[in-house]
Amino acid sequence: MYSFKHGESEREYAMFVPENLPEDAPLVIYTHGYGATKSWNDSLNAVAAREGFAVCYPLGLPDEKGKRGWKVGYPPQESLKIDEADFFAHLKEEVCVKFNLSRYNSFMTGFSNGGDLCYQLAFTAPELFRAYVSVAGLLFECTYLNYPLPQPVPFMEIHGDADRVSYWEGDHKNIGGWGQYIPVPIAVGTMVAANRCCSMREVSMPLLSDSTRMVTRTVYSDSPHGCNVELWRVQDGSHSWFKNELATHDVIWDFFREYLENVDLEVR
Repeated sequence: MYSFKHGESEREYAMFVPENLPEDAPLVIYTHGYGATKSWNDSLNAVAAREGFAVCYPLGLPDEKGKRGWKVGYPPQESLKIDEADFFAHLKEEVCVKFNLSRYNSFMTGFSNGGDLCYQLAFTAPELFRAYVSVAGLLFECTYLNYPLPQPVPFMEIHGDADRVSYWEGDHKNIGGWGQYIPVPIAVGTMVAANRCCSMREVSMPLLSDSTRMVTRTVYSDSPHGCNVELWRVQDGSHSWFKNELATHDVIWDFFREYLENVDLEVR
C-alpha cells in the first residue's frame, strides 16, 4: 500500500503496474463498492498486464458506520468532510508523478458505490478523466437536480435489470435506504444529452455463462464532441461486476482505448 496526505487525512491506495511498463502509459483508477476493506481486481489487472496500463486502487474514507466508501449521498455519509473531486485530482497527480504515468490518458471505473462516484465526477469534474465506466452505479437526485448537465465526456454504464441493491428502476422514495436516485435509463440519458449524441444502435447477445439470458448493448454515438455513451443491460442481472457473464474487464478497456491519444500500448 502507498499513502499520501490529503487535507487532514492520510489516504491509502494500492497499485498494479505491469513489468517494463513504458513511461507515460495510461492509468485506470478503480473505485470500490461501499464497505470494502480492500480494493483489488485480478481480472482488470490481467487486462492491464496484457494491454499495457497501470491500475490504481484507492480506499474510501469510513463514514459514521465505519464503512469505507465514496461520498455520493448515502445518509451515513452526511458527516464526511471530503470533496471527492479534489481528492481524485490530487490522487491522479500523486500517482502519475510517482509512477511516470499519463495525466492525459487517465480513466475511471468503479463498482456500486464506486460506480455512483463515476456519475458524480462526470457531473462535477468531468475534465478529470478521459472517460468513465460505472458498473452497477447510480446517479443520485442530489447531483441530478443541483448540477447542470456536464461538459461532454465518454460514459458507459453496465447494470443488471434485476439488481435489488441499486435498482434499475430508480428509488425516488428511498425504499432501499441509500438515498434518492433516478432510474438507470434516465441517468444514462443525461449523459447522452450532455454529449449531444445523435444516433443509437442496439445489439443483444447471450451471456457467457448462461445462453438463455441476454445482455443488450445500446451505443449512443455521432456526438459532435466525439464522446459516445453506452448502456449494457444484463437480463435478470443482480448486483454484480459480471466477471463470468460478460468479461466486464475487457468491455471496459475496449471502451477506454477508443479515447486514448498518442500512446504506444506495447509493454516493453
